[in-house]
Amino acid sequence: MSVHIVMMLIPSMFIDLVNFYNLSASSLGLIFSISSFCFGVGSLPMSLLYNKYGPRTLLVFSQIGIFISALLASNCNSIESFAIFNIFLGLFASIHHPVSLTLIAEVFDNNIAKANAFHGIFGSLGVSTGPLICYYATTNFDWQFSFFLIAIFNLIIAPITYFVIPKSKKRESVSILDFRIGNQLKILQIFFMISLIVGIVFTIFNTFIPSVFKVAIGEQSNLFVSGILIFGIFGQILSGFFGDKFNRMKLLSFVLMILCPLFIITYFLSNFSLIAVSVLLAIFMYSIQPLINSIIKDITTAKIRSVVFGINFFLMFGMSGLVAALGGLIADLYSFELIFPIFSVLFPLGIFLLYLLYKNTEMIEV
Repeated sequence: MSVHIVMMLIPSMFIDLVNFYNLSASSLGLIFSISSFCFGVGSLPMSLLYNKYGPRTLLVFSQIGIFISALLASNCNSIESFAIFNIFLGLFASIHHPVSLTLIAEVFDNNIAKANAFHGIFGSLGVSTGPLICYYATTNFDWQFSFFLIAIFNLIIAPITYFVIPKSKKRESVSILDFRIGNQLKILQIFFMISLIVGIVFTIFNTFIPSVFKVAIGEQSNLFVSGILIFGIFGQILSGFFGDKFNRMKLLSFVLMILCPLFIITYFLSNFSLIAVSVLLAIFMYSIQPLINSIIKDITTAKIRSVVFGINFFLMFGMSGLVAALGGLIADLYSFELIFPIFSVLFPLGIFLLYLLYKNTEMIEV
């Protein structure tokens, strides 16, 4: 929940920060892109360190790092210091996903989609709470106060994490040969391309839907965005329920098929119709994560799983985060609304790659 709030701080105050620092949308988009890249890249070494240090040590390290970085970000007035502290915030926040998702995959076996959905529900709560915190901060104090609140929150949960998660034993280190068993490497190559595509559209939605509402509705837009994003919980629940009953790759293809026209029509909407479609976007966007995380368990062995989770997260929230700069440029030249139909072209490619992934895994089962 904590790292999802962190993800939404800059998007929820995008226009406020542009005005405060007297920046262009593309300049702030570049800063957020670098921070998002770090949000993904930090997951790579941590996924490798999982077998050595275990989840408790890494998660507490993450929460202490977020506390320090967010506290420093809440006290900076220059854009240079703001950018630097958000980079560190991204690095420390990046530890959470590969570590927690590997832990879930180890603990749960038969109901993995439901377990990932339960984890995702708190993620959706975090994503919807982020705009709410920003609205409260900017209305009653200033934008810096939102970073201060997330710092205090992590200071509180760090000792709780330490005592709740038991210490784990060291595991055998991962070898490159573990990725070359059977058809594993080809399957992972296809899957990682899917991760990148899904990550790009996910970044576009989370980063720019608050700005679309800010332009359409005004000062109270974050209240609407928070209310809309909470519907992501229903997507997580449905994904968890159906993900344990049907083929997860086919379900993900169906989700991408629905999202494509929703992205396109966003450009033409305003007021009530924009709210209605955005609710559907939230439901289907957040149904993706339990399916993706459960597919990883389907296509990997336990030994390499933490590394695959790390690479997946790097692609979804690191590499894909770089498109925020491109989105900001589109907003500068045209509008925030046009960003969505432009990136809708990625959904058919994602569906085709899922077909290839399904065929390759089907060959192994046969």
